[in-house]
Amino acid sequence: MASHSEERPLGMTAAPVDAGVEIPLEPPDVAARGLTVAARLLCGATVFFFLAYLFAYFYLRSINVDHMWKPSHVKPMQGLGAAFIICIVLSVGLAIVAGRQMKVGSRSWTGAAAAAIVLGLLAVALQCIEYTTQHFGPTDGAYASVFVAWTGFYLIAVLATMYWLETQVATEFRARRRPAGGDGDIKDPDLLIAPGLDAAVFYWTFLGAIGLLMYVTLYLL
Repeated sequence: MASHSEERPLGMTAAPVDAGVEIPLEPPDVAARGLTVAARLLCGATVFFFLAYLFAYFYLRSINVDHMWKPSHVKPMQGLGAAFIICIVLSVGLAIVAGRQMKVGSRSWTGAAAAAIVLGLLAVALQCIEYTTQHFGPTDGAYASVFVAWTGFYLIAVLATMYWLETQVATEFRARRRPAGGDGDIKDPDLLIAPGLDAAVFYWTFLGAIGLLMYVTLYLL
């Protein structure tokens, strides 16, 4: 005969935390290792995704079918492109500063992280503005199709990463606004926020490097 615990729904097999008892912390090094590995696996997946566009750029440029690789009217806006990559680089730099401040216990890391998020979103806005002002679309030659696809998917990756960073800042603000009490809150949330922020900063740095490669390839070559 099945035991009473086996008859209970799967979601109820763990005993609930009693009222007034703080949730015990998982060892911080366990979460840190898991997030570190996850961030690096995500970087590997990102490489394979954007490598397709780098390959397409050089392959289509080399074969130049019907001399339609890059018609004369297909010219990205250098000013907006430069502003875009400057925002990306500055955002990455501020994110790195925020991560270092967090590691030394400075409470001011949220300011640097928030500024990094704003600059990342500004970069997305600048690229969207370029879409509305440029004089070509994805059907105007091979270069145009690579440009629109590569930059478009890169913006999606940037938005997702900015959301990831924002969750770290929001969690920190929430923890400061309502410190842990005796109602089941996590006692020291910074022990859990720090690995998440470190993983987000690591990935954003990597994605920023891909953005720099994208800028050099699409705007300067």
